[in-house]
Amino acid sequence: MKVHSLHRWNVDYHGAVAIQNRLRSQIIFKNCVKKLEFIAGADVSYNRKQPVLFGVVTVLRLPDFEEVDCAETVLETNFPYIPGLLTFREAPVLLEAFKKIRVRPDVILFDGQGVAHPRRMGLAAHLGLLLDTPSIGCAKTRFIGEYESVKNKQGAYSDLTDAGEIIGAVLRTRES
Repeated sequence: MKVHSLHRWNVDYHGAVAIQNRLRSQIIFKNCVKKLEFIAGADVSYNRKQPVLFGVVTVLRLPDFEEVDCAETVLETNFPYIPGLLTFREAPVLLEAFKKIRVRPDVILFDGQGVAHPRRMGLAAHLGLLLDTPSIGCAKTRFIGEYESVKNKQGAYSDLTDAGEIIGAVLRTRES
């Protein structure tokens, strides 16, 4: 899969924030998906003892969720964990994995924020630009925003808002 190079990765805190601020105007907030045949999921795990990241991308065919492609990569990182700048730590390993896949997904799901981010440039939003593919952030925790209580029913949800803008949804995936 082709990766667009919109900036360099070896930057400090201020450089990373400047990149996010510059790129955020390029985010497209409408449904651009013309067909939905292939969906990808991407995630990163860490080695707790060394500065090593493991990135994986899996592409599934809908509607049966058959795996049609998968790629993994291992890279060292020198960017520290900084809330709001996770992209600069995790994106390089994921982009290397995306370069290896042969089946182009129609949509990508990322384990991380999308536009529910202080600068509207979480991992999913940022990599969606670099991969020129519609992307969705599926984070396990709320980084910013407010929402109404979600009913204890699988599939229930509430809009996630920030300064009156809908930036995501809080979804209950199972009953507790």
